[in-house]
Amino acid sequence: MPMGGGQRLVRLPPAPESARQARRFVADVLTAVGADDHLDTAVLLTSELVTNGIVHAHTDLQLVVEASDRWVRVEVIDGNPMLPAKRDYDDDALTGRGLEMVELLADDFGVQSLEDDGKRVWFRLGASPGQVHAEQTAAEPPSDNVSIRLVNLPLTLYSAWQEHADAILREAMLVALERDELPEEFSLASQALSALGTQTVELFAARPDGAPTHIDVDMELPAAVVPYYPVLRDMLRRCSEMSVRGELLVPPSLPEIQAVRRWLCDEIGRQGQGLPPRGWADMPVDDVPDDPTSADAIDAVRTSPVAQVAADRWNRIIAVSPSAAQLLGWQAVDLEGKRLVAIIPPALRHAHVAAFTRQMLGGPSRILGEPTDVPALHHDGSEIPITLLIERHNDHNGRTLFVATLTPR
Repeated sequence: MPMGGGQRLVRLPPAPESARQARRFVADVLTAVGADDHLDTAVLLTSELVTNGIVHAHTDLQLVVEASDRWVRVEVIDGNPMLPAKRDYDDDALTGRGLEMVELLADDFGVQSLEDDGKRVWFRLGASPGQVHAEQTAAEPPSDNVSIRLVNLPLTLYSAWQEHADAILREAMLVALERDELPEEFSLASQALSALGTQTVELFAARPDGAPTHIDVDMELPAAVVPYYPVLRDMLRRCSEMSVRGELLVPPSLPEIQAVRRWLCDEIGRQGQGLPPRGWADMPVDDVPDDPTSADAIDAVRTSPVAQVAADRWNRIIAVSPSAAQLLGWQAVDLEGKRLVAIIPPALRHAHVAAFTRQMLGGPSRILGEPTDVPALHHDGSEIPITLLIERHNDHNGRTLFVATLTPR
């Protein structure tokens, strides 16, 4: 190898411990050649690529490391031909950052289809040693595609659904791998989600104020993947059930997000059978399961001298103070049990559901703990200007509770 470089290869199974093994392998190679300046970044990016391979490829992996004291090149090869795509969620998103991280931190990177039905994902740090490495290439589009038209797609809800689906499916697959019981349905669901993410990546770009909130989207999906969307729908439902049982850290999806999942997956399945498109329309949401909160936490809000409303992780109102009920034009007993959207103006509901989803995923919030001037919806349909302060608490059982203080303006 010119310029003091060396190449080493290791084969890894699609198992959680492979990410740790990959990090150690890369660290050992770079330490041996004196590439200490690149060590931390190379280990970070390797971990991301190998984890993606574990979660999405479901095949054995090959990790190839070439390194000298001046440059590093790492590639991960798997047997799944589905190419990854960078997903530009908005600035607060927690998932879809893998390729973006590689692009930002690496001096060069690429994604390459292989003739023997697989792919290579690689990155380079430092100056090229003069060898000609394969540039990023795109796979030839499949000759057998299905045209899909998503009519009136709700952009804000779709973005929240995609982000939540990526997060919860990824965690559920890792849990299944640790239990050594990964059903084939995980692989099919992952392929469906990846294909959809590739086709809708541009939807996550920043949109100017006043841009449409609902648009029609045309896409071409591989015919072989289209039958997997009912599988994706059911797997995401099962993942939410796992979360409700406490088996996952990612929270279950809100009813509005579940509605997007059902419509989207069913719509792709219908059109795959030659049926005409049916546009999105806000639809009734599922009932949510009970999520008991301690009586002390509820009583603290019900007896508050200021206008306060408390909601659980399902966005369901569980306690209302007398002054809040009066401000909103409700009897407290009638408002409790409804979901928060009952007091949010319709034009703001999708944004609220997306923000709440991100907050429950552990992301930063632009509203939590910060007084914000917004309108609230009165029982008679009018809007009330208020200053809203939302705080997140846990009751003594560790259950999440959101308490909103409403101050009239």
